[in-house]
Amino acid sequence: MKRFEYKVPGGKLLRVKLEVEAGKIRFLQLTGDFFMQPETDLEELEVQLIDSPVDFATIESVIHGFFLTKKTVITGASPSDFAYIINQAVKA
Repeated sequence: MKRFEYKVPGGKLLRVKLEVEAGKIRFLQLTGDFFMQPETDLEELEVQLIDSPVDFATIESVIHGFFLTKKTVITGASPSDFAYIINQAVKA
């Protein structure tokens, strides 16, 4: 299990736990003290990322597309912050 946590400058703490198998995300859990509205979008984002290749461009594209489509409101973090922590955990 790979883990990474990151304090967004001027924002909130983000944490990720993930498992990678055969170059793809097989398990993903995002937590922290950020706020997301609606809250259920966090679980949907995690599901969207399962089976994604672990390259940064793909992860970033999936995350940005998700937030753009869903119009989710995030306080204390940005879509890029989520892509960053996942990428850092993959490299750990």
